[in-house]
Amino acid sequence: MDVTPDQTRKRVLIVEDKEPTSRRLAKSISVDRGLDIVACVQDVALALEALHLLRPHVVLVDLGLPDGSGLDVISACARAPFECHAIVISIFGDEERVLSAIRHGASGYLQKGATPDDIIRGIRSVLQGGAPISPQIARHMLQLLARAPLPNEGLSPAGVLTERELEVLQSLSRGYKRQEVADQFGITLGTVGSHVSSIYKKLEVNSNTRAVAKAGELGLL
Repeated sequence: MDVTPDQTRKRVLIVEDKEPTSRRLAKSISVDRGLDIVACVQDVALALEALHLLRPHVVLVDLGLPDGSGLDVISACARAPFECHAIVISIFGDEERVLSAIRHGASGYLQKGATPDDIIRGIRSVLQGGAPISPQIARHMLQLLARAPLPNEGLSPAGVLTERELEVLQSLSRGYKRQEVADQFGITLGTVGSHVSSIYKKLEVNSNTRAVAKAGELGLL
C-alpha cells in the first residue's frame, strides 16, 4: 500500500486491481493540487483497511476485485462515520451492476475510459454534493426508468414527493449542483437543502444517486 497523506487536501483512495488502470487514474488525479492520492490498493481487504486508517473523502472503486466485490467497499464508505463518497470506476456493465452500486451507496458511476478531466470533474462534483454519471450509464438508467412502475405505485401518502421536490430531484439527476438548482428555481441554497433532506427522508435514502434510483423504481421521475 503506497501511502502519501496530506491533511490539507481532499484525500482520494483508488481501489483497482489492474496496475495500468490504477496508474492512469493516479496520474489523472495528481494534476489537481487540491486532491491527494493517499493510497492505491488492489483488493477489498486492503481497501477496508485503508478506509479505516486513512479516512479518504473520495474512493474510486472497481466492482470486480480479486478477493470479492467492490460493492463491499461501497457499503463501507456509506457506513463510514466521516465524509466518504464512493465513485464506481468500471467498464460498462449490465443494469444490475449499475443499480447494485447505487443501492449500496455509490455517489457516482464513471467508465474506465473517462478522460482525466472527466475524472477530476466527477470527484469535484461529488465533493460539492453532485452525482456524476457518465452519459452511457445515464442513458442506460433512463431505459430502466422507462420500464418502472406507474407513479406513486407502492408509496404511502406520506412518501409522495411534492411538485417542487420532484423538480429539485430531476435537476440533481441531471448533474446540477445544489447552488445551480437554487439559481434555477430562484430559491436559496438553504431551501434546496431542506428539499433534499425531505426527499431523503421520504424515500429513505442518504445520497442523490440513491434518491434518483429509488424515485425511478417508484415511477416518480
